[in-house]
Amino acid sequence: MPSMQPFATYGSLAGMWEFLPSGAADMPADNAHWQHIKVPGNWYTQGYDHHGIAWYRLRFTAVTSPETVSSLHFAGVDYFADVWLNGQKLGSHEGYFQQFSFDVTPHLQTGDNTLLVRVNSPLEKPEDFSLRKRLIKGIFSHHDTRPGGAWSERGQERNTGGIWGEVRLRQTQQVQIAPRQIQVQPTKGLERWLVSVDLDRVGKWPAGTQLQWELEPVGFTEKGVCNTPLQCPRRGVLHTPSFNITNPKLWFPKGYGEPNLYRLTVSAVQNGKLLDSFSRDIGFRKLRKTPQEIWYINDQRILLKGTNYIANQWLADMGTEDFRHDIQLMQDAHINTVRVHAHVTSPEFYRLCDAMGLMVWQDFPLQWGYQDTDVFHQQAVAQVGDMIRQFGQHPSIIQWTLHNEPPWDADWMKWKYKDEYDPQQNKVLDSKLYQAAMTLDKTRPIDRISSTVSHPWLGWYSGSWLDYAKPTKHPTIAEFGAQALPDKATLARILGHAPKLPETDADWEEWLFHNFQRKETLEIAKVPKGKTLDEFITNTQQYQAQLTQLAAESYRRQAYRPVGSLFQFMLVEDWPSMNWGVVDFWRKPKPGYFALQRAYQPVLPSLAWNKVEYAAGEAVNIGLWALNDSFSSYPATRYRVSLFQGSKKLDTQNWQVDLTPDMYRHLRDYTAPVAEPGEYRLEAEILDAQGKLISRNEYRFTVQSQQ
Repeated sequence: MPSMQPFATYGSLAGMWEFLPSGAADMPADNAHWQHIKVPGNWYTQGYDHHGIAWYRLRFTAVTSPETVSSLHFAGVDYFADVWLNGQKLGSHEGYFQQFSFDVTPHLQTGDNTLLVRVNSPLEKPEDFSLRKRLIKGIFSHHDTRPGGAWSERGQERNTGGIWGEVRLRQTQQVQIAPRQIQVQPTKGLERWLVSVDLDRVGKWPAGTQLQWELEPVGFTEKGVCNTPLQCPRRGVLHTPSFNITNPKLWFPKGYGEPNLYRLTVSAVQNGKLLDSFSRDIGFRKLRKTPQEIWYINDQRILLKGTNYIANQWLADMGTEDFRHDIQLMQDAHINTVRVHAHVTSPEFYRLCDAMGLMVWQDFPLQWGYQDTDVFHQQAVAQVGDMIRQFGQHPSIIQWTLHNEPPWDADWMKWKYKDEYDPQQNKVLDSKLYQAAMTLDKTRPIDRISSTVSHPWLGWYSGSWLDYAKPTKHPTIAEFGAQALPDKATLARILGHAPKLPETDADWEEWLFHNFQRKETLEIAKVPKGKTLDEFITNTQQYQAQLTQLAAESYRRQAYRPVGSLFQFMLVEDWPSMNWGVVDFWRKPKPGYFALQRAYQPVLPSLAWNKVEYAAGEAVNIGLWALNDSFSSYPATRYRVSLFQGSKKLDTQNWQVDLTPDMYRHLRDYTAPVAEPGEYRLEAEILDAQGKLISRNEYRFTVQSQQ
């Protein structure tokens, strides 16, 4: 590789811009009253409760020369963007999550320049909302957890619009290259791999320009590899011939191996002079999902233990350390896969998942019902392509899912929308999206939809939470969970005043806006309201924790018979609200987080039970299971159960068991020797051959008094 650095600058245009939330599409008048706003940033979080059109203006200086090539890059604008530089329109863009750029070489001036951006983040039209939406924003425009909730008249408040991603001016000499799509796929077992790179360019190729590539390990020692130069075509999208990599170190999720990454650098070189280059981190990992929806990574079977994740309603508020903290919360709870639920989040999240070894189940931002028109279908297909090309290089992303609960799959919509409901709505759309995605990515599983049958919601929208103890027929459990209130101090912070136990409809309406579901909590889940707010908070938290642990353990015990993946809903609250997060908006865990953490332990003495209250004289039988979803063996472990009533130990029993990798075994049943009414705790432990504790679990139950 040439040692010279290219002449290239990456000038950030972050900072204070002029801002005009006028709502008008016409160019601002000369005497317009401009305000100020920070870029990157969402306008709502900066005090502008606005939807629709807003104008941004930035005056900046630049230096150009006859050989300078200049491009303007936007990392994310929500939702429509029209861009002018020095009075010349550069182009338009639709979609909140994609990066996009313009060649500004003909328009950039040495000295002063004026950049003008018209951003439009509208509400859905009243006649479209909420069954036939037009904006591809997923949970950012319509969801149970956004401000106002899904079904109220206030469900579109607190708009997410703005230039939320970084804006940069990039300048090079003669030519620029950028990756359009990077793909890594195995060709012979885990030994030989192909890496292919499609390129975009700005500027003209100087005669004799060649492409070179280099691959270097990130964070570990291994000799880099460099290929022979490749002649560049003169125009259009460039495609470098796929090059072979032999026996790289593989990428594994944390706890199953190392998340090994390599830095791929592609350079444009003329006569030994480096004109431009870019680098991206890639990983080598092989994925397979069987027809039974069982997962393999690098030819090793793995149970996906997951959660659903919406980081924040306003993407600009999430920085590197915020995402790192959330990923650490997941990994501390033994979560190996995260479902980015019905949206695409900030690029920094995926980079960190690569580096930290967290698998990502990535949804496209379609949530419920959309327009069935050619115009909408074309836009959705285009944006699916944008998602796959922009994010497909990340080894952490293991699946694309293209639509969450579309109308043609969601029978509940016939009750919600009645005469408006079309049982075939969006079926053709989802087929088009699937075909487009399959054309672009053959390295990952792709699901057309996340189906309602994989969202059981027992004990919340139907049935009882104890129904999770029953066998399931579904291999993919994409959503399960229950709401829980945060603590009283957090509740006060959410509401902006001292909270009280709701009594009137107006009290409940305030809670409803913050996503609390009154009917489901009190009538379906039957959570006792109690006499005080403290009691109600405790009751909701206890309910969420019990349900979470029961469901997670039950599904784990059914690993591969038929369960291949399970995803609790959800990790964090994505705005100051009171809903399904096991961690509140300010990242304070609720008891449900620790219940999930316990149930997801890689090695677990799982206790199979189906009730928590027993009649006097009723036998208390508990199934004793040993679960090991790690790739490690634990020979000669001791499985110990101890029964307590208060602090008094009533019984202890021990067994020896060899734990093999990827093991899910029913060992025996235990009948608790209980005779008196009262509260009991069964503690289960697994200790290694030296007596060191590996894992602990517990089950609490009550024996009722005779009537």
